[in-house]
Amino acid sequence: MKLLFTTMATLVLGIVQPSASAAEINNRCNDYDVFVLRHLQKQDDGTKDPSLNEVGQQQAQQLSTMKALSTVNHGFYTPYKRTYETLQYVDVEKSIYDPTKPEELIQRIKDKHCGETVVVVGHSNTVPSIITALGGSFGVTYAGKPLKKEPTVYLSEQDYGSIFRVTYHNERIHQQLYHLMPAKGKVQKN
Repeated sequence: MKLLFTTMATLVLGIVQPSASAAEINNRCNDYDVFVLRHLQKQDDGTKDPSLNEVGQQQAQQLSTMKALSTVNHGFYTPYKRTYETLQYVDVEKSIYDPTKPEELIQRIKDKHCGETVVVVGHSNTVPSIITALGGSFGVTYAGKPLKKEPTVYLSEQDYGSIFRVTYHNERIHQQLYHLMPAKGKVQKN
């Protein structure tokens, strides 16, 4: 009788308390669209927190008119002038994130912006990890064959204007790459 009671209690507890993996599946964001880019071209003024230079300002204006970004609901930037200035012309609500904690950023996107389109501005050493945390990947091959282990990817200090798009929809990751071109001529000042 004691064995029967123990067996029944175990079965009931197993039904009432879902497994951790089932709980995770229910709380998972199954739909997001994230544009990730490094801040645009910065001034070379020797400071730790430079503003965008003239080309960067022109590209920031270009960014705001990109058709692909017309559905963006929210923008994220780091506590540096150049990342905020990259988003300055994009007319959306913006919030700051800690570039040393990409996992917290990804969780914020999934918790508060699930089903939305967001743009994240980071740095040459953080953009690749944000992309991979969202499920994106960088396919690297040698002699036409993929490497056994995915390499660590870094953006060049001169890599400005590449916009990586990671979309998770219908349980599939989709990736796209866009480029802003440096505008010719001077920015018209008002």
